[in-house]
Amino acid sequence: MDKSKIINPFKKIVDGINEIHHRFFEAKRKRLLKQELKGEKEETTQQRKKRKKKQRPKRRNIIILEDYLRKAGYEYTDEKKLSSLVMKLAIISVAAFSIVIIVLMIITKGSVLSTLVYLAGAWTAVFGFVLAFLWIVIYAFLDLRIYRRTMEVEDVLPDFLQLTSANISAGMPIDQALWFAVRPRFGVLAKEIEEVAKSTIAGEDLEEALTNFSRKYDSIILKRSVSLIIEGMRAGGELADLLSKVSIDIQETKLMKKDIAASIMTYVIFISFASVAAAPFLFALSTQLLAIVQGIMGSIDLGGVSTGAFKLSVSGDSIDIKDFKIFSVLALSVSAIFSAAIVSTIQNGNVKEGLKYIPIFLVIALTLYFIANLIVGNLMSGFI
Repeated sequence: MDKSKIINPFKKIVDGINEIHHRFFEAKRKRLLKQELKGEKEETTQQRKKRKKKQRPKRRNIIILEDYLRKAGYEYTDEKKLSSLVMKLAIISVAAFSIVIIVLMIITKGSVLSTLVYLAGAWTAVFGFVLAFLWIVIYAFLDLRIYRRTMEVEDVLPDFLQLTSANISAGMPIDQALWFAVRPRFGVLAKEIEEVAKSTIAGEDLEEALTNFSRKYDSIILKRSVSLIIEGMRAGGELADLLSKVSIDIQETKLMKKDIAASIMTYVIFISFASVAAAPFLFALSTQLLAIVQGIMGSIDLGGVSTGAFKLSVSGDSIDIKDFKIFSVLALSVSAIFSAAIVSTIQNGNVKEGLKYIPIFLVIALTLYFIANLIVGNLMSGFI
């Protein structure tokens, strides 16, 4: 019997089974490949959406807030979270105010229409006022912090430049001279120079790092000093002598400002005395004179005085004493605030430096007004 006749049928069966397995696994492989390609396509679409979201330009208010935070030393603060926090605080405040309105309207049994009107006003006018007030407080705080940091940098800048000049004279390169001139007593300037050193170690150019540092502060002295350092580096001149002269010029400028402030001290004394001492006494005297006039006119009954075709009515109740006292307090407050601002401008050339004088001027002026009002009232009590 021929073996090939027996083997050939089995071989055909085995080949058929192998062909079926091959087609099955090939179809499965293609299906898995399609799923993988589809997943990669979805992933790339999500990545594209994220990239577009990242490339979306920032709003103008976010850019301004980011610049203020960076200059105030809060460069690691998320400005978007701060903005959302302010919005949440405004919403919570207006919601609390709305609850108070609803409770009051329930107690007083007000109508539903008036309640809705008050709530609409709360969520429009009051919400806008609260939001604006919060942003004004935040920007005022950041602006004052920026000013204080700038003053701290300008105060220690001459000493820092002198140490840097000494290090360059000892043979150090400019980057090492700046680094080794840092002292803990320099405060804000020490931290900024450390940031400049870290940037240069990370591969950033020294000129660019110094320029970014000077842009963080609205200081003409700092910007001019950094500009001179950069120009000296480019020209390849003697930086030690240049830095020493810049330091001496800054110190001489400060001494000149102090001399000017001392020479105009007479104006400061006059403005302070006029707003803090003279104005309260004059307003107190006016208050008592008004009381005396009202007392005299109240005791005289003129009725209607006729002069030809006209009838003249004389009365002592034309001005209320309480209203005049309120006017006096407001006028003295405004006078004290602007006097403190003028005194600060004369002495320091900046209004921000005089913010600490405002509460002092206000307290002294109002206290003297009430004391003078009592004293003058006791002295003139016999005329009423």
